[in-house]
Amino acid sequence: MLVDMLNRHWVTIFAVILFCIKLWPRKRFRNTETKYFWLTALSCLFLVLEDSFESVCSLDPSLRFLRTLLSVLGYTFRSTAALSLLLVIVPRNKRYFIYWIPSIITFLVSCTAFFSDVAFGFDENYAFYRGPLGYVAFVVPVLYIILSLWIIFKHFSERSSLEKYIMPICAVFCLSSSLLDVVYGGVRTHEAIIISSIFFYLVLFSNDNRRDSLTGLLNRQAFYDDCNLYIRNIGAVASLDMNGLKLLNDTMGHQAGDKALKTIGECMLKIADEKTLAYRVGGDEFLILFLHSDEKVITNIEKMITGDVTASGYSISTGYAIRGPEESVDDVIKRSDDLMYQAKADYYRSKGTEQRADHYQVKE
Repeated sequence: MLVDMLNRHWVTIFAVILFCIKLWPRKRFRNTETKYFWLTALSCLFLVLEDSFESVCSLDPSLRFLRTLLSVLGYTFRSTAALSLLLVIVPRNKRYFIYWIPSIITFLVSCTAFFSDVAFGFDENYAFYRGPLGYVAFVVPVLYIILSLWIIFKHFSERSSLEKYIMPICAVFCLSSSLLDVVYGGVRTHEAIIISSIFFYLVLFSNDNRRDSLTGLLNRQAFYDDCNLYIRNIGAVASLDMNGLKLLNDTMGHQAGDKALKTIGECMLKIADEKTLAYRVGGDEFLILFLHSDEKVITNIEKMITGDVTASGYSISTGYAIRGPEESVDDVIKRSDDLMYQAKADYYRSKGTEQRADHYQVKE
C-alpha cells in the first residue's frame, strides 16, 4: 500500500510536506488565511490517505462499509480543499456561510451511499459505479474554482504585469484538472489545489512584505517600487502629514501616537483601490499615488480623508499636485510636499505653536 500511495500521490505528498513546513513557523501571518491554507493542506493529505486505504478496501468485500465511509469522506474533502482555496481569495468581509453550503450538500449526497446507490454504489462483483448524483462531488469543486476565478478577476489587481497572471493561471489549472478527473478519473484535482495554494501563499506573503505593519498601508519600499512600476501612469500625488504627533507622543506616550497613526491609516484604506495607492512613507508622513489625473476625484478623496481623520479626533495637513506634461514623478512629489507643508505651517500658525523643522525627501 505504501509503495502504491507514493507512486500515485508523490507530487501531492511532497507539496503538502513542504507547504506545512512553510506554514508552521508563520502561524501569525494573516491568521485567517493561514487557517484556510492549513485546511487546504490537510484536506489534500487526507485525500491521499483516503485514496490509498480505499484501494485496499476495494480488494476485500467484507470492508464494504469502510470503503463507503472513505469514499464519502474523500468526496467531501475534495470539495473542502477547493472551498478553502476559495476562502483565501474571498475578501475578509465577504466570507459568508453560504460558501460552505455546496460542500455540505456534497457530504449529504455522498452519505446516501449507505442506503442507496443514487450517488454511488458497488455491483455484485464489488466494482464501484457512479449513480445519477455521483457527479455532485465533481461539480462542487469545479463550482468553487469557477467562483475563485471570477473573484480574482473582479477584486484583484496585482502590482506587476507578470505577477497578475499567477492567480488566474492557478485557478484555470485547478479547473482543468477537475474536468480531467471527471472525464478520465484520477487524482489531478488535489495535486492542482495544493500546488496552487503554495503559489497563492507566496503571492499573499509577497504582498504582505509591501505593507506597513502598523497601519496596513503600503510601505516605503512599495512606494519606491510603484513609482518605477507606474511611472507612466502616475497622474497626481497627494502628501499627508499628521499634525501634533510629537506632542501626542510626549504627553500621552507612543501607544497613543501609534493609535493615531493607525486611525489615519484606516481612513486612507477606505479610499484605496487599483487607481488610488496609499502609503505610509515615514513616521507620520503619508503619500497617495493617483493613477489618473481627475482633479474632482482627487479633491473629493482629500476631503473625505481629512473629514474622517478630523471626526476621529486627529488632524492632518494635506496637499496634492497634478502631474504636468513631461514632468517627472519626483517633481510632482516635491510640489505636493510643498503644498502640504504650507498647509502644515498655516495649521501651527493658527495654533500659535512652532512647526517642527522636518521635511521628508522622496526620490524616484
